[in-house]
Amino acid sequence: MAFGFLKRTRGAEPIRLSSPLRVPAFCEGSGLGPCVTVCARSEACPCGCDEVRQAILNEIHSRGLVVRVGTIKAACNGVCPYGPLVGFPQKGFYYHHLNTERARQVVSETLEQGHILFDLLHVDPCHASSGRFIYDHASGFIAAIDESSCMVQVARYFMEFERGVSCGKCVPCRVGSVRLREILDGIVDGKGRPEDLEEMSAICDAMRLAAYCSYGAFGSGPVAAILKHFRGEVEAHIAQKFCPTGGCEKLQKGEET
Repeated sequence: MAFGFLKRTRGAEPIRLSSPLRVPAFCEGSGLGPCVTVCARSEACPCGCDEVRQAILNEIHSRGLVVRVGTIKAACNGVCPYGPLVGFPQKGFYYHHLNTERARQVVSETLEQGHILFDLLHVDPCHASSGRFIYDHASGFIAAIDESSCMVQVARYFMEFERGVSCGKCVPCRVGSVRLREILDGIVDGKGRPEDLEEMSAICDAMRLAAYCSYGAFGSGPVAAILKHFRGEVEAHIAQKFCPTGGCEKLQKGEET
């Protein structure tokens, strides 16, 4: 029976865990990716996620569990409305407002026993339209549940979600939202142009500043947030014709379309 080992100190033997390594039932599909993810600290948002990550790792080791811990792909403007965040990519949901004590409970209750901690569950239909993505209109916070998420695809997802919802009374929202979808479709299909970045930014500004209602003003927010925080990923799709995450079928890494 295999045993896990904690970090080796110089000149010392590895420390054996007291119980055999085992994969909890909750993580049976984790071979496809991480079973649990944690947002990463940034200079703009020191929300305590490093401490939460370490608490989760320590509890996993102490219980002899085989659990892959990944990173949530998140960005904010200095105001963190949900953090520290913990995601479950195999199941498609998030916990929010974690501290170190609750982080240990996540391991013992959710990962080990499969219990959902409903008081931690992130459910906000006004700000999120998918269990895998979060966008907060007020703060501009955006997150995808793990690093395998292509942020161009995330931007397209949000614009597709808006399809047919616009009332059509004002041009910035009615035309702008359609044009953003067209540009993002082209980028994913390998037809992106350098001028697309400037055009998308201009459309986002027009919708934010000139739309008649708050819905139109907020509609381009996810695209604007991705252009700000994940611009390099968008540029790779356009200039190099590859998707860094491998999520776009027509854009294989290192291969021109």
